[in-house]
Amino acid sequence: MSVVRPEFGPTLPELIGPRVRALPRAVRALVALAALIVLAAAALLLRDGRDTRPHAVVHAPVAFNLLYPKPLERVTPRGRETLRLQTPAEFAAPQSFAVTPLELPPYRGDAGAVLLGMSGPLIARMSRTIPGFVWRADGRVNYNRQPGYEIQFQAKIGGRTMYGRRTLLVPGGDAPPRAGVDIMILAARSPAVPNVNAVASKAGALKTAIRSFRFGTERP
Repeated sequence: MSVVRPEFGPTLPELIGPRVRALPRAVRALVALAALIVLAAAALLLRDGRDTRPHAVVHAPVAFNLLYPKPLERVTPRGRETLRLQTPAEFAAPQSFAVTPLELPPYRGDAGAVLLGMSGPLIARMSRTIPGFVWRADGRVNYNRQPGYEIQFQAKIGGRTMYGRRTLLVPGGDAPPRAGVDIMILAARSPAVPNVNAVASKAGALKTAIRSFRFGTERP
């Protein structure tokens, strides 16, 4: 019995069924084989369309997730970090991506203004604690509609010139955020990273990590 209402006419199987049954058995076998091939090709396309890059998920104290392709590897966080990604020890030009929880002081109004106010003391502290620290730039940023404030700098770590971006990022939305993350990105100077502007801005693992960063545990 058809589930299609009579005024909409016969269904597709009702239309082609008699014609298929009227075909010789060999032809019907070829039609069935062709249908299987089409289904297999569709399944292959769907499988290849899935993102197979590693997916890092952190649940607490601030939930977030991101993607990180090679050569970045997930390693044991240091200190207050909740996530650390870095290149293998043998990598010629070391890179790292570390995330630490960030608490905002009580405020009213724009979260971006609060982050701007936090950046001054943070820059002063970095100049005292990071070897060879040189401030290069700072300003507001936005990743995936998530507002933040970013400090660009140069340093001398382990005898190497390193370029860095330190990003204070908070969730977007109508409710004023009370917590966010402090993201520290470091990359050794190399032909691929000749200056601080190239850090996480050219195609590569660091760019994928920061551009895919989202608060919460689910991908869009």
